[in-house]
Amino acid sequence: MKNSRLTGLLGLILGLALQACSLAPDYARPEAPVPGHAGLADGPASVPLPAWREFLTEPRLRALIAVALEKNRDLRLAGLRILEARAEFGMARSERLPMLEAEGMETVSGGAGRDTGRSFDVGLALPAFELDYLDRLGDLSSAALERFLGTIEAGRYTRLALASSVTGAYLDSRLAQERVRLTERSLSSFRSSMAFVEERILSGQADLLELEQARGMVAFAEASLAAARAEAVMADNELAFLVGDFGALELPPATALLRWPPMSLPEGVRSETLLGRPDVMEAEHALRAANADIGAARAAFFPSMSLTGALGLMSMELRSLFAGGNELWSFGPQIRLPIFYGGRNRANLDLAEARKDMAIVEYEKAIQGAFREVAQGLGLRTALAGRLKAQANYLATQRRVLELATNRYQNGVISYLEVLEAQRNVLEAEQELLEIKREAISNDIAIYFALGGGFPEDDGPRPATP
Repeated sequence: MKNSRLTGLLGLILGLALQACSLAPDYARPEAPVPGHAGLADGPASVPLPAWREFLTEPRLRALIAVALEKNRDLRLAGLRILEARAEFGMARSERLPMLEAEGMETVSGGAGRDTGRSFDVGLALPAFELDYLDRLGDLSSAALERFLGTIEAGRYTRLALASSVTGAYLDSRLAQERVRLTERSLSSFRSSMAFVEERILSGQADLLELEQARGMVAFAEASLAAARAEAVMADNELAFLVGDFGALELPPATALLRWPPMSLPEGVRSETLLGRPDVMEAEHALRAANADIGAARAAFFPSMSLTGALGLMSMELRSLFAGGNELWSFGPQIRLPIFYGGRNRANLDLAEARKDMAIVEYEKAIQGAFREVAQGLGLRTALAGRLKAQANYLATQRRVLELATNRYQNGVISYLEVLEAQRNVLEAEQELLEIKREAISNDIAIYFALGGGFPEDDGPRPATP
């Protein structure tokens, strides 16, 4: 009779455990708080982005990003955080499975006026195992899984951010190097002009004022060259830091900014495309984890059930431990009912719900940030194309002005000051053209990365999903 009751109780408890029902709210993805499209035109439902090695066709930049993905310390930290989150998920998942321990013990006892006694026992023990009939442990495991998946997305986003930073630093380095060469050419031209003025002074066709003006332009160019070289050194060091290698790397030759290969980008995209960005997906995993935490907090209001048990052998002598008749077993189901916890469970549930609301706001903020980046980049792209074309025309005009001014000065029609002004205008126009081209290239690449960047989940170091 007792055995049948025990069997029935076990069946009831195990049935409840097998029919676990989560108290977590049904997850529903929040609506994107942005318009349906970003950009100047209605884009396709999804934008297939090429891999970054296909999109970034400039060989030196591709090589630098590849080195950075291997050596950058921030990326290594992101990989270690993934391993950390995977271990935490494994710990949370293990709580849902019973533990089994092997035990062996010798007990020696005695007292005043009593003989010393010994006993030996060996067996298997089942520590307290919670019957998760409300799926509390399951919700905690789900939350840990979502956080683990979120760290994977964070790792992807770190790769995107790293590639974007390396690109920006490389373009700054190229701009600085080309400014150095441009200023060197201008300095050489100014020195030639000064030598020409000196010859005219010897022939009586120029005065000392023109010579001092020429010398002043040479001094200006020398100061500009020193500043450009310092800027180039700083830009190169920043690039080396991001790449993670300050040594002399064997890299392909660089491409001049004005000869940069064209990049193809969509004119407009649907907002739903941005949901696949790593930072947006990371925010959604955090929201899912917060949703699962609510289920675990709700389950704390209900009774919890756990099992303990043991099966083994016991004998007063070691040699007869494994003989017949020494078997023993124990079984102890336990039910705990929360009655008064000082409001802790209520506060814990309020905390979980508040964190979910915060996660919703963070998710919506991530979407809006992604939308802003793409919309801003697409809108700026057309403006930069117009600026680049206008600046090229302006530079061509200033070069013609310099040629005419030089001829008129040689013929004695104008003063040398007008030639110097024309030379300065050409130098400034050339530098401005380089800066606009650098901004246009950077903006195109920023749009590409804002759309997701062509970094698939299996691109870069990451652990295998357990």
